[in-house]
Amino acid sequence: MQENQSVSEMATEVLARQAAARAKQTGESFDAALKTVLQTEAGRRLGRLREGPNRDERAELWQPNLLRERAEERRQARLREERRRQREEERRRARKAAWESFMRKERRELELRKDGQLAGLLGEALAGESSAALLRLAKEDQRQAEEGLVALTSNGRTYYKPVEELTEEDMAARIAAYRLREAWLKERRDRWLDYGGGA
Repeated sequence: MQENQSVSEMATEVLARQAAARAKQTGESFDAALKTVLQTEAGRRLGRLREGPNRDERAELWQPNLLRERAEERRQARLREERRRQREEERRRARKAAWESFMRKERRELELRKDGQLAGLLGEALAGESSAALLRLAKEDQRQAEEGLVALTSNGRTYYKPVEELTEEDMAARIAAYRLREAWLKERRDRWLDYGGGA
């Protein structure tokens, strides 16, 4: 920095030095190198200094303020980064809590199925249904539960997977299978009521 140099002159000098160094390194023209330098974050800052409201101030008087401003910018950047990390950590904890809650519910549901829950939900055979078929259906569900299997439904296809092998990516398919089962049981219960079943 030269004595009595303005902020604009100082910024222009620094940009020229950086462009000359780049041109020497890459073999491109000075103008092309300067254009590239001006597209970097540091180059954009120097360009703003060169054209900004402080451009006519003496650089030696203005520089102490620049150091404080840069320190403040770095502090603000650290705060933003810390807030971003905190938000990410909160999202991670929320996902983990949701997953753990989901798995607790799955394990409880599995225990109910092992205890023959479906047989109780099916009740008596409706008109046109076979009691033996209902019993086989309930026994099969109980057997699958004893093996730790849960149903998943995706793209209209139902398949089974051990509950302990479920991943977060399986949640949507597992919820879809659960809703399908609930809808089928509700429809069956409604038919039972229509046939004069109990309350």
